[in-house]
Amino acid sequence: MRYFSEIYHESTQYIPHGSGDPVIMHWEKQAYADKRYDGCQRFPLTAGFMPLLAPVSADYLDPVGVYAVVHNTEVPDGVYYVDRDDSKLVKLGGEDVRKAILTAFPEQEFVKEAQTIFLYTGILERAVWRFREAAYRQVQMDVGSACANTILLAKLRGQKVFTLGGFVDDSIAVALKLGATEMPMAAIAIFPEKSMVAFNSVDDGVGELAYSNHAEMNAYVGEGENSVDISRYPSRFMLQNHLENIDDLNLCMKVRRLNAQALPGDEFPLTPSKFTNEYYLRELWYLRADRKIKAPFAHGTLDLDDFSSLLRWLELAQINAFGAGLIKIWVVVFDVMFVYAGVYRYIPVRKSIYMQNGSANPKRFVKCFAVPEQVQNAMFAVVLTSNLNESCNVLGNRGYRYMNLNAGVLTESLYVSARLLNKTAREEHFFYHDELKKLLDIPEAESIISTVLIGKNQVK
Repeated sequence: MRYFSEIYHESTQYIPHGSGDPVIMHWEKQAYADKRYDGCQRFPLTAGFMPLLAPVSADYLDPVGVYAVVHNTEVPDGVYYVDRDDSKLVKLGGEDVRKAILTAFPEQEFVKEAQTIFLYTGILERAVWRFREAAYRQVQMDVGSACANTILLAKLRGQKVFTLGGFVDDSIAVALKLGATEMPMAAIAIFPEKSMVAFNSVDDGVGELAYSNHAEMNAYVGEGENSVDISRYPSRFMLQNHLENIDDLNLCMKVRRLNAQALPGDEFPLTPSKFTNEYYLRELWYLRADRKIKAPFAHGTLDLDDFSSLLRWLELAQINAFGAGLIKIWVVVFDVMFVYAGVYRYIPVRKSIYMQNGSANPKRFVKCFAVPEQVQNAMFAVVLTSNLNESCNVLGNRGYRYMNLNAGVLTESLYVSARLLNKTAREEHFFYHDELKKLLDIPEAESIISTVLIGKNQVK
């Protein structure tokens, strides 16, 4: 049986000639949500509270809303909207609203001790005009990118940080008084370095923990009719959001996976990281937002140590932050020193890549993208895939959200790591899904979630 997440993902695949969709045209006319919060108390937003490096994976559309639930910090306990434009924390509610939000999470004895819980929402009307039906999944990836920046900043400051993917969506939406087109997507809990609650609770992402809503979901689509009336929802992605939501925490299952086995194919162990983790995190503090340019990469060969470092540093942002180890990392090598060109699978626990296909034709590769000219001369590419049927079997339809969030975390990690090495990494949104799968010989059951290209900066 097929889950609706699989059908939605197929509807997001880029096609060269699409007709005007009246539903999407309606979304394009939506007014932006008013985030001014006139009359609310405001506090300064310090650089140490939020990362200075804003995520830019969704083409600067700013589709991510950030809220903070604070406890025992420099500002009074309560719930705040993070206004990055004016560098202010806007107070939305006090202790009563904070408690209402905490009840939406499992393991409440754990989350109530968090110093700060960042809540990330997707503001869909800002992205639909650009990505159409794919706006929902693209916003989820952008939320994952924002989470990656928060995770890295917290680690820089020596704090304990945990991703929270499981919560009752409607409870958070009601507590924050979100509009109909703004949806809770993810949360990050920050604890002080010496917090014993955090130390004794979870294992910093190594076990790849996620909360499944499979037990309360029967929304799959097969030959029979789906149990949910699709006509009630104004678009596929709104129905997808409905099916992802958690209504009852008692019906959720805690899922842990760890993928450590070797793969068939020639093994290529990675060299040690070029910099220590401490140096890497310290240097991130000095990065500032950079404009991504959609242009061909400059010709060049990537150093082996740089290549290994880019893959190893994925772990610093929690390589399986949301996805319970269900996302797969493919590496397409074109021009890396001492590495044969070809298609590889990366197994992070083993610190090795495994050759799956000895053919990596750059000319055929660029033709799999909507604008071949701007993806030329890439040194290597990272293609993130998942078996969506397997993911939904384990995690319910919410598993699709976890895959996109996890892809966003990895994309942002590659972006900031490449900048530290004076390289550039960017996600390419528009590609021909089936053609790329066929070229890379990706198994039929796998679906491509995201594609990131890494290359040399053009001379400015």
